[in-house]
Amino acid sequence: MSPGAHLRASLWSLAAFLGMGMWLEAMFGLRVAGVLDDPLRREFLRLGHAHGGLLALANLGIGWALERLQTPPGWATRVRLASWLGALLVGLGFVGGGLWHGPADPGPLVLLVPAGALMLVTSLVATAMVRPGDAARRQSGDSNPGNAS
Repeated sequence: MSPGAHLRASLWSLAAFLGMGMWLEAMFGLRVAGVLDDPLRREFLRLGHAHGGLLALANLGIGWALERLQTPPGWATRVRLASWLGALLVGLGFVGGGLWHGPADPGPLVLLVPAGALMLVTSLVATAMVRPGDAARRQSGDSNPGNAS
């Protein structure tokens, strides 16, 4: 995923999840029965909106950090894709788990949440650990991390 595509996807995700929050507020304000009468649905829609919006912002930060830290392009492409998909899986997992659920438990789509969270944490760790010279050192066969700049 290119830097521009990551930025656009993160901004679109932010707009979608914030728009969902506005929709939820309208449903609460209008006292729509389908949302208010089901506490599990209400809670999971809130969780999906909040997590999706905040993780879209986190993706904007990851994109900035990848550029600022001069992460090698091969790593940066994978990190961008994993972080954006992870944020999307967390937000949509909460939303889907709330929309289609059983009597007392969230629906099976909530299983997307831990998978997305793992992708995000891995992306953050990779962003923090990978240095600009790591790609060149790996190609030259230098395995001594002490030579890093």
